[in-house]
Formats: sequence, C-alpha cells, structure tokens
Amino acid sequence: PTLFEGQLEGSIHMGLGYACTEELVMENGRPKSTRLRDCGVLRAWEMPEMEIIGIEVADPYGPYGAKGVGEIGLVPTAGAVANALYQFDKVRRYELPLHVKPRKRKSTRATNGKNGK
Repeated sequence: PTLFEGQLEGSIHMGLGYACTEELVMENGRPKSTRLRDCGVLRAWEMPEMEIIGIEVADPYGPYGAKGVGEIGLVPTAGAVANALYQFDKVRRYELPLHVKPRKRKSTRATNGKNGK
C-alpha cells in the first residue's frame, strides 16, 4: 500500500506542476533557462496535503491480479484543475499552464457605522 500511495502522490505532484506552474520558455529554439526552478517545477513543500484511497479490484490479466499504477494520477490532473477553476470563476482555460488572474478580495473589516465605512 505504501508504494501504491507513493506512486499516486508522485504522479499527482507531477500533474499539478504540469497543470499550474511548469512552462519551458524557448528562445531561438533553445530553453531560455536551464534551471528547473525557472521552469516552474513544484517543490515538495508547495504541494497540498493529499489522501490516497485505493480500491482493490484484481486485474484478470495481471500477474497475481496486480495492475500497474505508474503515472495514473498524472492523466486526469490538468483536466480536474481546469474544471475546478471553471467552477470558481466561470472562465474556461485551454492552455497549460493554467493561469489565474488575481481577483480583488472583498474587505472583511468591520464598519464603524459612518457612511458604511
């Protein structure tokens, strides 16, 4: 179970970077930077907390019913993030990485009763 969870956490990590931050900027046919940090690769501390819930179903064609998980968490991640952002702001995004324009926050400060301020 630990290896299974680790595989999925790693592929979700990769998928979130791919969806949200990673971009290889090219200049004259070459990468503009050779530093991974400049490409937007997510660091471990930037990852959200995850809970992996596995459902065991034997694969009749796999050895002893096993099946591979590999990068299975990578496949749906960008689409899931794009749909979550759409639910948030009703803007469809069609390019990766998905960009989010900052929105102004509503003030949560208490008013003092004078002219609503």
